[in-house]
Amino acid sequence: MPVLSTLNTETLQSAAGATGNGTATDMAGIDAFSVAVSGTFVATVTFEGTIDGTTFFAVGLTPMAGGAAVTSATAPGQWYASPVMALLQFRARVSAFTSGAVTVVVLKDYR
Repeated sequence: MPVLSTLNTETLQSAAGATGNGTATDMAGIDAFSVAVSGTFVATVTFEGTIDGTTFFAVGLTPMAGGAAVTSATAPGQWYASPVMALLQFRARVSAFTSGAVTVVVLKDYR
């Protein structure tokens, strides 16, 4: 019998115009996830996770276009993690900001 998955999309940053943590999303039961960064901006988005709900650390995500894992983005694009490392929460923090608006959406795959 095939394993069915359930997809869930959440916005972590919505047209952010300054540095900030954004929304942290629960990662319990996640098999894989992808992140889309969009907008016209001069900023850095840092991908972070936590295992205790308090201390966040950099998380490496693989570009959809291929290449080595990265822990931040300075341009629009898409990244993924599969399988997912054990995380309690994930966030996409705007760690540096000069101008524009940054939107970050996560697509989580529950199996």
